[in-house]
Amino acid sequence: MADTDLITGLDIAQAALLDAGEGTSLSGAYGNDAKRAVRNAYWSVLAHARWPWAMSPTPGVITTVAAQPVTVNSISTATVTLSATIATSMAGRKFYLDGNQAVYRISAHTAGTDTLTLDAPYVESLTTGTGMIFQDEYAIPATALRVWDPLWPRGWQWDPITLMDKPLFEQRYGRGAWGFGSGIVEHACEIHPQAYTAGAKGVTRQLRFAPWAEEALNIEYDYTMFHDLDFSGSGEVDTPKIPREHRAVISHFAASALLLGKDDSKATTYAQLGAGKLAEMKDQYLAMSHGGRVYVRSRHSVALGCT
Repeated sequence: MADTDLITGLDIAQAALLDAGEGTSLSGAYGNDAKRAVRNAYWSVLAHARWPWAMSPTPGVITTVAAQPVTVNSISTATVTLSATIATSMAGRKFYLDGNQAVYRISAHTAGTDTLTLDAPYVESLTTGTGMIFQDEYAIPATALRVWDPLWPRGWQWDPITLMDKPLFEQRYGRGAWGFGSGIVEHACEIHPQAYTAGAKGVTRQLRFAPWAEEALNIEYDYTMFHDLDFSGSGEVDTPKIPREHRAVISHFAASALLLGKDDSKATTYAQLGAGKLAEMKDQYLAMSHGGRVYVRSRHSVALGCT
């Protein structure tokens, strides 16, 4: 095994290569394989647990948008004509009429106009009356590798918002109907990306909240920061956000991946070394949180009828 002091991404990649029985050069196709193996191992370890040293020093904040009550004069195919103009573009938000509560997405709206374009032809029988425009989906910044449960609305009257898997979330709250509607936000789930960003080499992920909040609300969340390595051997960008004494966990898993690609039985050995180091890290940094927490929803939710 390599005994290189694992300070940078370059050190780790060279150690993984040596452990895989190769030279330390990162040039050529196999050097690219080593970089890819190190990156994959690094990102997997970062996202594996709520490591205190991998967290953002400040929480992320999602600011919800207040709902917009509207009066609809007419709906023709996918075009909604309102009784008044709206100063801010409503594109990307959702719309329903109070009389049927079937939810449509707004695909286009020009700020300062009274016309909405829906994402599908409007097929409901009711086409006039009062309605609502709301937003329940919000982007997560590209700096977030993983958002951790729960999320915390600011304000003493709010309970924590727990994350759910999307199928369970939609089983409970529905998707194409008003469903539970507005009220005290209870849960969130990660849904389809908001956009694919070629320049940032990634996607703009987003969360959906339910029930959605009628008023503007600041929601804090803890998250693990995304960090890349450039294998330059120096500087902050090539210094893993893992304590120095535990960086071997990356080289172990990377070496295992390289050995697996060569159908070498030592791949299992290095995978076990990585798992052992990971268990050591959990024991050191997460032992106090193994018991978890129990959150009890306060009585005011029941009093408001939002159970």
